[in-house]
Amino acid sequence: MRAAYLALPEELKQKLEGKSILHDFNKFWENMRKQPGSTRAPLTEAQRKAKPPVSHPVFLTHPITGEKVLYANPGYSIQINELPKEESDEILNFLFEHQLQPQFRYRHLWTVGDVLMWDNMGTIHNAVADYTPDEPRFIKRCQVMADRYFPQAA
Repeated sequence: MRAAYLALPEELKQKLEGKSILHDFNKFWENMRKQPGSTRAPLTEAQRKAKPPVSHPVFLTHPITGEKVLYANPGYSIQINELPKEESDEILNFLFEHQLQPQFRYRHLWTVGDVLMWDNMGTIHNAVADYTPDEPRFIKRCQVMADRYFPQAA
């Protein structure tokens, strides 16, 4: 998302500087429920309260590199808080289309023994169901958890 940020039109970068986006886990969950064969139930009220919508800057400053990254994604982002809904929807649609261009993508073609790691702050990711039920898969997720963002690192 660093490269996607750098390739944004300057006028749009200026317009969005200092603005925030509301991210909602329920958007992701509902999109998963719409997938063919899904048996997921809607989130309960307790589940929604456990994962409430949160706002983040449109452009985060990476706490280690100090570089700005685009921090919006089609799976969770629902509203640019400081803009009217219609304008927000238009800009979010542009950002989603922009960031999903081939030059900002990496697709891993798995082979036995592969290990893949990424920086979640500067990467959006999506698993592709490109395997059949009879193909064995072993996946372990290891995640370093952080509960604080350090804007002074900018």
